[in-house]
Amino acid sequence: MADENVASLAAEAPAPSRSRPAAAARSNLLGYVLVAPLVLIMLGVIGFPLVNTIALGLQDQRVIGTPSEFVGFETFVAVLSDGAFWRSVARSGLWLVGNLALQTGLAFATALLLMRSGLWSRTARTWILLPWVIPTVAVAVIWQWMTNTNYGIITKFLAAVGIDMGGPFASAGTALAALTFVNSWHWFPLAAVVIHGALHTVPTEILEAARIDGANAWQTFWHVTMPIIQPILFALGLVGSLWALNIVDSIYLVTEGGPADASTTAPVFTYHKAFSAFRASEAAAASIATIALLALLVYVYFKLARPRDDA
Repeated sequence: MADENVASLAAEAPAPSRSRPAAAARSNLLGYVLVAPLVLIMLGVIGFPLVNTIALGLQDQRVIGTPSEFVGFETFVAVLSDGAFWRSVARSGLWLVGNLALQTGLAFATALLLMRSGLWSRTARTWILLPWVIPTVAVAVIWQWMTNTNYGIITKFLAAVGIDMGGPFASAGTALAALTFVNSWHWFPLAAVVIHGALHTVPTEILEAARIDGANAWQTFWHVTMPIIQPILFALGLVGSLWALNIVDSIYLVTEGGPADASTTAPVFTYHKAFSAFRASEAAAASIATIALLALLVYVYFKLARPRDDA
Protein backbone atom coordinates (compact mmCIF):
# COMPACT_ATOMS: atom_id res chain seq x y z
CA MET A 1 0.00 0.00 0.00
CA ALA A 2 2.80 2.36 0.90
CA ASP A 3 4.53 1.60 -2.37
CA GLU A 4 1.33 2.44 -4.24
CA ASN A 5 1.06 5.83 -2.42
CA VAL A 6 4.68 6.71 -3.24
CA ALA A 7 4.14 5.77 -6.87
CA SER A 8 0.96 7.85 -6.95
CA LEU A 9 2.69 10.92 -5.49
CA ALA A 10 5.58 10.53 -7.91
CA ALA A 11 3.16 10.37 -10.80
CA GLU A 12 1.29 13.48 -9.61
CA ALA A 13 4.48 15.54 -9.06
CA PRO A 14 4.96 18.10 -11.85
CA ALA A 15 7.74 17.32 -14.27
CA PRO A 16 10.64 19.78 -14.43
CA SER A 17 9.74 22.58 -16.77
CA ARG A 18 11.61 22.36 -20.03
CA SER A 19 10.57 25.87 -20.96
CA ARG A 20 12.77 27.62 -18.36
CA PRO A 21 15.99 27.54 -20.44
CA ALA A 22 14.05 28.83 -23.42
CA ALA A 23 12.52 31.63 -21.32
CA ALA A 24 15.95 32.58 -20.00
CA ALA A 25 17.33 32.60 -23.55
CA ARG A 26 14.47 34.85 -24.69
CA SER A 27 15.10 37.18 -21.74
CA ASN A 28 18.82 37.39 -22.58
CA LEU A 29 18.01 37.99 -26.23
CA LEU A 30 15.69 40.84 -25.28
CA GLY A 31 18.46 42.38 -23.18
CA TYR A 32 20.91 42.17 -26.07
CA VAL A 33 18.36 43.75 -28.42
CA LEU A 34 17.79 46.65 -26.02
CA VAL A 35 21.52 47.24 -25.47
CA ALA A 36 22.54 46.82 -29.12
CA PRO A 37 21.55 50.35 -30.28
CA LEU A 38 23.59 51.95 -27.49
CA VAL A 39 26.59 49.74 -28.30
CA LEU A 40 26.35 50.63 -31.99
CA ILE A 41 26.12 54.33 -31.17
CA MET A 42 29.17 54.10 -28.88
CA LEU A 43 31.11 52.25 -31.57
CA GLY A 44 30.19 54.92 -34.07
CA VAL A 45 30.95 57.86 -31.79
CA ILE A 46 34.13 56.47 -30.18
CA GLY A 47 35.32 53.48 -32.17
CA PHE A 48 35.28 54.95 -35.67
CA PRO A 49 37.11 58.21 -34.80
CA LEU A 50 39.67 56.25 -32.78
CA VAL A 51 40.40 53.82 -35.62
CA ASN A 52 40.50 56.70 -38.10
CA THR A 53 42.97 58.60 -35.91
CA ILE A 54 45.24 55.57 -35.62
CA ALA A 55 45.12 55.13 -39.40
CA LEU A 56 45.98 58.80 -39.88
CA GLY A 57 48.94 58.44 -37.53
CA LEU A 58 50.31 55.64 -39.70
CA GLN A 59 50.47 57.96 -42.69
CA ASP A 60 52.43 61.04 -43.68
CA GLN A 61 49.82 63.71 -44.25
CA ARG A 62 50.04 67.43 -43.62
CA VAL A 63 46.42 68.49 -44.15
CA ILE A 64 43.43 66.15 -44.01
CA GLY A 65 42.11 65.58 -47.50
CA THR A 66 45.46 65.93 -49.26
CA PRO A 67 47.45 62.99 -50.70
CA SER A 68 49.14 60.85 -48.06
CA GLU A 69 51.77 58.13 -47.88
CA PHE A 70 51.80 55.10 -45.58
CA VAL A 71 54.87 55.29 -43.34
CA GLY A 72 54.01 52.80 -40.59
CA PHE A 73 55.07 53.83 -37.11
CA GLU A 74 57.55 56.49 -38.25
CA THR A 75 55.20 59.31 -37.23
CA PHE A 76 54.66 57.80 -33.78
CA VAL A 77 58.42 57.42 -33.33
CA ALA A 78 58.95 61.03 -34.39
CA VAL A 79 56.38 62.33 -31.91
CA LEU A 80 57.61 60.17 -29.03
CA SER A 81 61.18 61.28 -29.78
CA ASP A 82 60.19 64.95 -29.71
CA GLY A 83 61.26 66.62 -26.48
CA ALA A 84 58.55 69.27 -26.94
CA PHE A 85 55.88 66.59 -26.66
CA TRP A 86 57.23 65.26 -23.37
CA ARG A 87 57.62 68.78 -22.00
CA SER A 88 53.96 69.36 -22.82
CA VAL A 89 53.10 66.13 -20.99
CA ALA A 90 55.03 67.38 -17.95
CA ARG A 91 53.11 70.66 -18.05
CA SER A 92 49.89 68.65 -18.26
CA GLY A 93 50.93 66.93 -15.03
CA LEU A 94 51.52 70.28 -13.32
CA TRP A 95 48.24 71.55 -14.72
CA LEU A 96 46.39 68.51 -13.36
CA VAL A 97 47.90 68.67 -9.88
CA GLY A 98 47.33 72.41 -9.61
CA ASN A 99 43.72 72.22 -10.75
CA LEU A 100 42.85 69.27 -8.51
CA ALA A 101 44.43 70.85 -5.44
CA LEU A 102 42.95 74.30 -5.95
CA GLN A 103 39.50 73.20 -7.07
CA THR A 104 39.22 70.65 -4.26
CA GLY A 105 40.21 73.22 -1.65
CA LEU A 106 37.80 75.86 -2.97
CA ALA A 107 35.01 73.31 -3.42
CA PHE A 108 35.32 71.88 0.10
CA ALA A 109 35.47 75.33 1.67
CA THR A 110 32.40 76.44 -0.26
CA ALA A 111 30.49 73.21 0.43
CA LEU A 112 31.16 73.48 4.17
CA LEU A 113 30.05 77.12 4.06
CA LEU A 114 26.82 76.07 2.38
CA MET A 115 26.19 73.59 5.20
CA ARG A 116 26.00 76.43 7.72
CA SER A 117 23.09 78.76 8.35
CA GLY A 118 23.35 82.52 8.23
CA LEU A 119 23.93 85.42 5.86
CA TRP A 120 27.17 84.09 4.35
CA SER A 121 25.60 80.74 3.58
CA ARG A 122 22.56 82.30 1.92
CA THR A 123 24.79 84.59 -0.13
CA ALA A 124 26.95 81.66 -1.22
CA ARG A 125 23.89 79.66 -2.30
CA THR A 126 22.82 82.59 -4.46
CA TRP A 127 26.14 83.28 -6.21
CA ILE A 128 28.00 79.97 -6.09
CA LEU A 129 27.18 78.92 -9.65
CA LEU A 130 27.94 82.28 -11.27
CA PRO A 131 31.55 81.49 -12.34
CA TRP A 132 30.45 78.12 -13.71
CA VAL A 133 27.68 79.48 -15.97
CA ILE A 134 29.92 82.11 -17.59
CA PRO A 135 31.05 80.95 -21.07
CA THR A 136 34.72 80.06 -21.38
CA VAL A 137 35.32 82.81 -23.95
CA ALA A 138 33.88 85.41 -21.57
CA VAL A 139 36.02 84.06 -18.71
CA ALA A 140 39.15 84.42 -20.84
CA VAL A 141 38.31 88.00 -21.84
CA ILE A 142 37.35 89.03 -18.29
CA TRP A 143 40.60 87.80 -16.77
CA GLN A 144 42.70 89.28 -19.56
CA TRP A 145 41.07 92.64 -18.90
CA MET A 146 41.50 92.43 -15.14
CA THR A 147 45.20 91.51 -15.43
CA ASN A 148 46.10 93.93 -18.24
CA THR A 149 49.26 95.85 -17.37
CA ASN A 150 47.75 99.21 -18.43
CA TYR A 151 44.19 99.22 -17.10
CA GLY A 152 43.66 95.90 -15.29
CA ILE A 153 42.01 96.28 -11.90
CA ILE A 154 44.03 93.44 -10.38
CA THR A 155 47.41 94.71 -11.57
CA LYS A 156 46.55 98.26 -10.47
CA PHE A 157 45.54 97.04 -7.01
CA LEU A 158 48.73 95.01 -6.65
CA ALA A 159 50.79 97.98 -7.80
CA ALA A 160 49.04 100.16 -5.21
CA VAL A 161 50.15 97.84 -2.40
CA GLY A 162 53.70 97.64 -3.74
CA ILE A 163 53.53 94.43 -5.81
CA ASP A 164 54.56 94.99 -9.41
CA MET A 165 54.07 91.61 -11.07
CA GLY A 166 53.20 92.80 -14.57
CA GLY A 167 50.90 90.66 -16.67
CA PRO A 168 50.75 87.14 -15.17
CA PHE A 169 49.81 85.62 -18.53
CA ALA A 170 52.70 87.35 -20.32
CA SER A 171 55.44 85.85 -18.16
CA ALA A 172 56.76 82.35 -18.80
CA GLY A 173 57.23 81.87 -15.07
CA THR A 174 53.64 82.66 -14.07
CA ALA A 175 51.50 81.88 -17.14
CA LEU A 176 50.67 78.27 -16.29
CA ALA A 177 49.98 79.07 -12.62
CA ALA A 178 47.73 81.99 -13.58
CA LEU A 179 45.82 79.82 -16.06
CA THR A 180 45.43 77.14 -13.38
CA PHE A 181 43.87 79.69 -11.03
CA VAL A 182 41.49 80.99 -13.71
CA ASN A 183 40.39 77.50 -14.73
CA SER A 184 39.89 76.48 -11.09
CA TRP A 185 37.84 79.62 -10.45
CA HIS A 186 35.70 78.75 -13.47
CA TRP A 187 35.00 75.11 -12.59
CA PHE A 188 35.14 74.75 -8.80
CA PRO A 189 31.42 75.60 -8.32
CA LEU A 190 30.46 72.32 -9.98
CA ALA A 191 32.66 70.36 -7.58
CA ALA A 192 31.30 72.40 -4.66
CA VAL A 193 27.71 71.50 -5.54
CA VAL A 194 28.61 67.80 -5.82
CA ILE A 195 30.49 67.80 -2.51
CA HIS A 196 27.67 69.72 -0.84
CA GLY A 197 25.24 67.05 -1.97
CA ALA A 198 27.60 64.33 -0.74
CA LEU A 199 27.83 65.93 2.70
CA HIS A 200 24.05 65.81 2.96
CA THR A 201 24.17 62.01 2.56
CA VAL A 202 26.02 61.64 5.88
CA PRO A 203 23.47 60.58 8.55
CA THR A 204 23.22 63.14 11.34
CA GLU A 205 22.87 60.30 13.87
CA ILE A 206 26.40 59.11 13.09
CA LEU A 207 27.82 62.62 13.45
CA GLU A 208 26.00 63.10 16.75
CA ALA A 209 27.27 59.74 18.02
CA ALA A 210 30.84 60.73 17.17
CA ARG A 211 30.47 64.00 19.10
CA ILE A 212 29.04 62.16 22.10
CA ASP A 213 32.04 59.82 22.01
CA GLY A 214 34.32 62.85 22.33
CA ALA A 215 35.49 63.30 18.73
CA ASN A 216 36.34 66.87 17.80
CA ALA A 217 35.32 68.51 14.51
CA TRP A 218 38.46 67.42 12.64
CA GLN A 219 38.27 63.82 13.87
CA THR A 220 34.58 63.64 12.97
CA PHE A 221 35.24 65.00 9.50
CA TRP A 222 38.27 62.80 8.76
CA HIS A 223 37.15 59.51 10.32
CA VAL A 224 33.37 59.68 9.87
CA THR A 225 32.43 62.03 7.04
CA MET A 226 35.27 61.28 4.62
CA PRO A 227 34.80 57.48 4.51
CA ILE A 228 31.09 57.94 3.78
CA ILE A 229 31.56 60.40 0.91
CA GLN A 230 34.71 58.72 -0.42
CA PRO A 231 32.96 56.96 -3.36
CA ILE A 232 31.52 60.27 -4.55
CA LEU A 233 34.90 61.99 -4.21
CA PHE A 234 36.49 59.13 -6.16
CA ALA A 235 34.11 59.60 -9.09
CA LEU A 236 34.45 63.38 -8.93
CA GLY A 237 38.25 63.15 -8.92
CA LEU A 238 38.29 60.79 -11.90
CA VAL A 239 35.94 62.88 -14.02
CA GLY A 240 37.66 66.11 -12.98
CA SER A 241 41.11 64.74 -13.85
CA LEU A 242 40.08 63.60 -17.32
CA TRP A 243 38.23 66.85 -17.87
CA ALA A 244 41.22 68.98 -16.86
CA LEU A 245 43.64 67.01 -19.02
CA ASN A 246 41.47 67.55 -22.12
CA ILE A 247 41.09 71.32 -21.80
CA VAL A 248 42.29 73.37 -24.76
CA ASP A 249 40.02 76.41 -24.96
CA SER A 250 40.77 77.92 -21.54
CA ILE A 251 44.49 77.91 -22.33
CA TYR A 252 44.43 78.75 -26.02
CA LEU A 253 42.06 81.70 -25.69
CA VAL A 254 44.35 83.43 -23.18
CA THR A 255 47.94 82.53 -24.10
CA GLU A 256 47.76 80.23 -27.16
CA GLY A 257 50.21 78.02 -25.28
CA GLY A 258 52.77 80.77 -24.73
CA PRO A 259 54.81 82.62 -23.89
CA ALA A 260 57.63 80.43 -25.22
CA ASP A 261 55.43 77.31 -24.87
CA ALA A 262 55.24 77.88 -21.11
CA SER A 263 51.54 76.93 -21.05
CA THR A 264 51.55 74.36 -23.85
CA THR A 265 49.99 71.22 -22.41
CA ALA A 266 49.61 67.97 -24.35
CA PRO A 267 46.20 68.87 -25.87
CA VAL A 268 47.47 72.32 -26.86
CA PHE A 269 50.57 70.69 -28.39
CA THR A 270 48.28 68.47 -30.47
CA TYR A 271 46.16 71.46 -31.50
CA HIS A 272 49.26 73.35 -32.64
CA LYS A 273 50.43 70.37 -34.69
CA ALA A 274 47.06 70.10 -36.43
CA PHE A 275 46.07 73.72 -37.05
CA SER A 276 49.26 75.79 -36.81
CA ALA A 277 52.00 73.51 -38.14
CA PHE A 278 49.57 71.64 -40.44
CA ARG A 279 50.95 68.25 -39.45
CA ALA A 280 47.79 66.18 -39.31
CA SER A 281 49.59 62.85 -38.98
CA GLU A 282 51.76 64.09 -36.10
CA ALA A 283 48.68 65.52 -34.39
CA ALA A 284 46.97 62.13 -34.72
CA ALA A 285 50.01 60.33 -33.31
CA ALA A 286 50.19 62.80 -30.42
CA SER A 287 46.48 62.22 -29.75
CA ILE A 288 46.91 58.45 -29.57
CA ALA A 289 49.95 58.82 -27.31
CA THR A 290 47.95 61.13 -25.04
CA ILE A 291 45.06 58.66 -24.93
CA ALA A 292 47.47 55.90 -23.92
CA LEU A 293 48.86 58.08 -21.12
CA LEU A 294 45.32 58.90 -19.94
CA ALA A 295 44.45 55.20 -19.90
CA LEU A 296 47.55 54.57 -17.77
CA LEU A 297 46.53 57.40 -15.44
CA VAL A 298 43.04 55.93 -15.04
CA TYR A 299 44.52 52.51 -14.26
CA VAL A 300 46.84 53.95 -11.60
CA TYR A 301 44.01 56.08 -10.20
CA PHE A 302 41.77 53.04 -9.80
CA LYS A 303 44.57 51.12 -8.11
CA LEU A 304 45.47 53.86 -5.64
CA ALA A 305 42.27 55.81 -5.01
CA ARG A 306 39.43 53.33 -5.47
CA PRO A 307 37.37 53.04 -2.26
CA ARG A 308 37.94 49.76 -0.43
CA ASP A 309 35.04 47.67 0.81
CA ASP A 310 36.62 47.43 4.25
CA ALA A 311 37.18 51.15 4.53
